[in-house]
Formats: sequence, C-alpha cells, structure tokens
Amino acid sequence: MLDCLEIWRGIEAELGESLDWRQQGQMRVFYDEGMRERSEAFMPIAREFGLTTELLTPSQVAELLPHYDPRDCQGALFTPTDGNAEPEKAAPAFARGAARHGAVIMDNTAALSIDLWNGAVCGVETEQGRLACETIVVASGAWTSRLLAPLGIRHPSLWVRGSVGRTGVLPIEMRKLVVWGKCAYRQRPDGRVNIAVAEDGFHDLMLGSILHGFKFIPLARRNWRNLRFSLGKATMRSLMGDFADFTTHRTLDPKPDWKGLRRAAERFREEYPVVGAVQYERAWAGYIDYMPDELPVIEALPKADGLFVAAGLSGHGFGIGPIVGRTIADLIVKGRTEYNLAPFSSARFNPG
Repeated sequence: MLDCLEIWRGIEAELGESLDWRQQGQMRVFYDEGMRERSEAFMPIAREFGLTTELLTPSQVAELLPHYDPRDCQGALFTPTDGNAEPEKAAPAFARGAARHGAVIMDNTAALSIDLWNGAVCGVETEQGRLACETIVVASGAWTSRLLAPLGIRHPSLWVRGSVGRTGVLPIEMRKLVVWGKCAYRQRPDGRVNIAVAEDGFHDLMLGSILHGFKFIPLARRNWRNLRFSLGKATMRSLMGDFADFTTHRTLDPKPDWKGLRRAAERFREEYPVVGAVQYERAWAGYIDYMPDELPVIEALPKADGLFVAAGLSGHGFGIGPIVGRTIADLIVKGRTEYNLAPFSSARFNPG
C-alpha cells in the first residue's frame, strides 16, 4: 500500500487526465476508550512499517476540521500521507489508458467460463464468442467464486453490500481529508459530500452463504455489530439460479440501503451541526468481494498454468488496485514479484 502511493502520486501525469487525486490525509476519529486503546496499540505497528500515522487530540482534530463539533471526540488516528481520488473518473481513465496501449475493452460482455486443456488455460467463453488465450487474469470481484468453482478452485467470498449517498453542496470545508468518524465521508472538490454506510455492511443471503458461511464465523464474531444479514429478493433469485447466469447480471447494481443512509446522515449532522438537514442528491450500492480473513487472493494459480487471480480485496480494491495490477503484471511477464505473496495464496482455502 505504501508503494501504491508512489503510483497514485504520478498517475494523473501518466494518464494525462485529472482524477481529483489529493494526498492530504485520512483520519479515523474515535469516541470511546476501547477505540482509543486499540489506536494506541496500533502505533508501534505503524512505526514498524514506516507509516506516518499519528495520534491526535480532540483539539487537533477540530483544527484540521474547522466545522467539526469535537464535544464527544476522544482523539483520532491521522495518516497525513494518505490520499483519495474520484472513482467515477479513475476507472474510465485507466480503461482509456489501457486502450491506448493496445487493450481491447468489450463493454456489456459477460465472461461465461474458463477453458483448460492439459492443465493450462486455452481460452475464455464469452457471450460474444470464444477468445483463445494463454493467460487469463480473474479480477472479477464478486463474481470470482462462481467463475473459479467449475475448475475445482474455492474462493470463499461473501457478497457484502455497501451503500453510498452524495449530498448537495454543503457549507463546510473538509476537502483535505477522508474521514471515518460516526460514519465515513469525504468532500468532493465541488463541495458535495459522499457519505457511506460504513458501519453496517449487508450480506444478502444466497446459496454461497451456505457453502462458505462457516468460514466467516470468526469474522462475524469480531464484527457482529457491523454485519447485517438480509433475507429478501436476492435470496430468492439465488435459489432460482438467477445469479448462475452471468449474462443476466453483467453489472451488479443492488438497491442502496436507504435506512442506513438516513442514519449515516444523522450521524454526520451530529459531527457537523452547521450543515443542518442533510439531503442526498443520489445514492448507489455495490457488492464487495469479502474474504473470511479480509485478505485478497493475489497469485498465479498452481492448478492451472496461465491462470492468475487478483480478487477478494475486501473493500480495499480501489486504493491498492494500481499496485495489485503491477504485481500481477510482474508475475505474468517476469514470473516473479518483489513481494512475498504467500499470505495472499488461495492455498489457505484449498489445502492439499
């Protein structure tokens, strides 16, 4: 992640486009003694790995966030070298950059299956026909487990639904930071604020929940207050085999959690009372490919020559995406990488 910051620093010049990249810090505000103790315990780890993280007092938090109400604040973890960019700009810019270097991008085209021959990849079936190839990178997020299952490779992820709302222009100034306080938020250059339902991730119960759910028991115990389970339309669609048809859901576009968004807006207003009533101009949701240990799978799969996986980023994909891409490229072109990828091997879920 630290090396990825170096990529982000130069990405706008490399792509020749503005991504609203700002390296002005990230803050985790805490309001209880337990979080303070965990933050203090994290500081030796931060120093060990060369992070610039520091502990702030409530008055220092208020100084960095001039419209913030610090009355309940007990301090914060602050990493001044962290940054953020605008996903709506970054994703298309990466695609255009790849196309300039010869990539062919097939929009609205589902990948249906991966073909193997004598233990090596030989092609991928798509709804526009078969593509012969010797190398395949599976970077399909929430769809990864379903694409790998026919090959006998387990990728025990759960789809965790996250929701975000965008407000109108607010009369506050906090554009320098990404903040996780009573909710998570960042201010865009135009003055609007993205507010995320960060504390309450929803898992829509599906068939995969039964297949992989037991692996998530330790994670659920640690985060039982933050993980909600939903039994609804997604469950019925899963039981009917709806999600087995990749062409039906080329793009996963679940409904936002409006109840959670309204609660997040109320929490945001507690921290910034000057904004008054918070109104959302738009909202959206998506599925996170969440792993039992919250670590991704980044590797050349030993079961199939030419098959690589970069998935299970568990909510961190946008931030560390560039370094994951470079790492996979090194594995493909050089057959090696400068990082020890053993902790990210699928062998931890596929013993033997």
